Amino acid sequence: MKVFKFGGASINSIERIQNVARIIQSFSGEKLLIIISAMGKTTNGLEKVAEAFFAGNKETALHLFHQIKEEHLKLLAQLNPTAPNILTDLFTEVEWLLHDKPVREYDYYYDQIVWCGELLSTSLVSNYLNEAGLKNKWID
Repeated sequence: MKVFKFGGASINSIERIQNVARIIQSFSGEKLLIIISAMGKTTNGLEKVAEAFFAGNKETALHLFHQIKEEHLKLLAQLNPTAPNILTDLFTEVEWLLHDKPVREYDYYYDQIVWCGELLSTSLVSNYLNEAGLKNKWID
């Protein structure tokens, strides 16, 4: 089995995701494990969302998260314009939290917000690979 890890910069555009697909295609017939990071700068952006939320700046947190959401939706539309929005549930979980008030320690909220970066990117890439004929099983 071959293991590949693609970091955030290697999947932060449609061209780079297509390049990932070409790399994976070159190993067709082999068993692969593919690990995908959050898209470039997404983790940093989500950390800022968590910080704003915990500081009581709900509107800022929502605005920052909206920017991350739009980036991912734009990329999904470019990769697969007919795909259903496979990211909706992930967005909803974070937005639901951001409409509340912090009552726990910071680390709890950090974990509840920043986790979605990898899930967003892996969902996008897995969907694209399947649509490109590179069948794969997404695993959380």
